[in-house]
Amino acid sequence: MERSRLAIRRLGLARRLALASLMRFIVAGAVIYGVLAATSIADWLVLSAGFLLLWVWVLRLMQAVVLRVRRQTAANEHAALHDAVTELPNRILLYDRLQQAILAADRDNAAAAVVVIDLARFRAVNETLGHHSGDLLLAQVGQRLAGILRASDSVARLGGDEFALVLRSLNEPEAAVTVADKALSALAEPITLQGLELELEASAGIALYPEHEADPERLVQCAETAMEAAKRDHAGVEVYDPEADRGSAGRLTLLGELRKAIGDGSLILHYQPQVDIRSGRVTSVEALVRWNHPERGLVPPVDFVPLAEGSGLIRPLTLEVLRQAVTQCAAWRAGGLDLRVAVNLSARNLLDVGLPEEVAAILAEHGVPPACLELEVTESTLMSDPLRAGGVMQRLSDMGIALAIDDFGTGYSSLALLRQLPVDTLKIDRGFVMQMDAQDDDAMIVRSTIGLARSLGLRTVAEGVETESVLEDLRALGCDMLQGFHLSRPLPSAELEAWLAECRWPAVA
Repeated sequence: MERSRLAIRRLGLARRLALASLMRFIVAGAVIYGVLAATSIADWLVLSAGFLLLWVWVLRLMQAVVLRVRRQTAANEHAALHDAVTELPNRILLYDRLQQAILAADRDNAAAAVVVIDLARFRAVNETLGHHSGDLLLAQVGQRLAGILRASDSVARLGGDEFALVLRSLNEPEAAVTVADKALSALAEPITLQGLELELEASAGIALYPEHEADPERLVQCAETAMEAAKRDHAGVEVYDPEADRGSAGRLTLLGELRKAIGDGSLILHYQPQVDIRSGRVTSVEALVRWNHPERGLVPPVDFVPLAEGSGLIRPLTLEVLRQAVTQCAAWRAGGLDLRVAVNLSARNLLDVGLPEEVAAILAEHGVPPACLELEVTESTLMSDPLRAGGVMQRLSDMGIALAIDDFGTGYSSLALLRQLPVDTLKIDRGFVMQMDAQDDDAMIVRSTIGLARSLGLRTVAEGVETESVLEDLRALGCDMLQGFHLSRPLPSAELEAWLAECRWPAVA
């Protein structure tokens, strides 16, 4: 907008300069006319014709300058109000149109709505096909969204992979949900780029006037909050919920505290031992992060890891856990304990193509062999993007790092996927293990999983071993590794070392 005001000021200045030049020519002509008044009529006519031609040239020059400034002003105003990639209105123009929609809703005794739409995995398109292809994709998305709207509605690009729809004069608020569903359906149709058919997924959040807010900027914020809830819950479309927003304010506070905790030593690891059922020895431990919060005390991962996964903090959080786990592994090795350490990865970690290099650097820094580290991923993590996740896993496996599928049996992975991935271990979900001595269905699932793993050449780890009876059943079924409260709860490193010195499951030296 500032550029537009500057261009307008330049236009006024150009006009004033041109008019001043014209006045100078008129005055000069008048002087010349007075001097030559006594000359012949023929000389006067020649002089007058020359002066007229000069005046016409100045006039045309002035018109050209004014036209050029007008065009530049229009271009500057367009650039200030539109997105350069999609040519759609930007956030500034969106607020203006939303304000007009609010005024129209008051006039027509109707409702207005803003729908914020976010594309899933757009970053992967940029990284795989290049930013030019990403720009082409955004342009096509903008066209599809514009194609489902009425002439009175509008679509804008907020930035990145976020778009917004302004819906005017709605007879009923439910109409906004219908439009949002229609938008997601339009985006679900494959888009062809570089000969490839890409299938998009998106989430949408809706905020309504006058139900939720009356200020355009705040109304967009409400829609963005609803969109984040839709992404988190995999709901597709969500309408803004003020109660949830109050909870999100608390989450934002916690997120800010977590960002500081990652770097100030507030995150600590507890280690739960895993026993080799054949040798009866502890051969590995799973590292589980805890947050030593100054007010909340020891916060379990379930309360803050999902928060980090929904933001940009999951990468630094995971790297911090890896550093601590590898550092502890090096200390144990130096003290004579040969323990493999397992660390959990999230979906975002597994889609991070730079992760293998980061892990290699951490191992090299502490002189720990890759075989001493195991990385655990869940089935749902694999299914989010099997191709890309498989590529990252293959690079980790090629380094000599063991890979395990955690909570096996609760997701949707196929046998074909298991055969393609460089997996070493299946961890049977504790929900099937805890009651397998009393529940025949659970026992059957555990038995089948152990048989499947054996046929694929994989180890099995049973989580949730809480009784001696379950332990003996797992031994009879040929399970390889045991983990659970019957053996030990997760312990800080010092307590784990003390436990190892006294327990019936000696560690491998």
